[in-house]
Amino acid sequence: MPYKETHGKTRKVKKRPFIKKAAVVCAVLVLAVAGVTGGTAAWLFTQTDQVVNTFDPSHVSCEVEETFNPNTGIKENVQVKNTSDISAYIRVRLVSYQKDGEKIVAGESEIPDFEVPSTWVQIGDYYYCKAPVPAGGTTPVLIDRCELTKGQVLEVLAEAIQSEPDEAVETSWGVTVDDRTNEIQPAANGIAE
Repeated sequence: MPYKETHGKTRKVKKRPFIKKAAVVCAVLVLAVAGVTGGTAAWLFTQTDQVVNTFDPSHVSCEVEETFNPNTGIKENVQVKNTSDISAYIRVRLVSYQKDGEKIVAGESEIPDFEVPSTWVQIGDYYYCKAPVPAGGTTPVLIDRCELTKGQVLEVLAEAIQSEPDEAVETSWGVTVDDRTNEIQPAANGIAE
């Protein structure tokens, strides 16, 4: 039932001035934030110089240097040059097989005997230069001299990896880097990759 019928008087409902003021304040705040944000963005676009990224990524690479006389089958002075632009650890795998002319006639052959220098360590099938090699530097000689049989090929496959951080070589190659000497050692579990 309407109020008028039961009481005989019509009562006016007053509008609350608080709601009007709150709406006006909110509208003013939204406009102020939009103005400040837009003004700041406009200032940044007109006042900030362009920044050019000058980051140059490093590259890691190496190449084998050796002397080989095919007439005598003598391979000498086998070492690896760090052709990277950063210091790197280097490892070598030796692969031997038999060829007759250009045709491979036998699979894997025995690696000729040679004395592994103290600057290198053999872990599994790889020979690791213990110390990192500076950019442009060369490893100590791995094979001073070895004699191959007639038709025998001895390929020297070299790999390089950045020397810093230590975790790069430890994780990738499964070796340990001594904290004091910075030299490669077999991993605690004895497994190298």
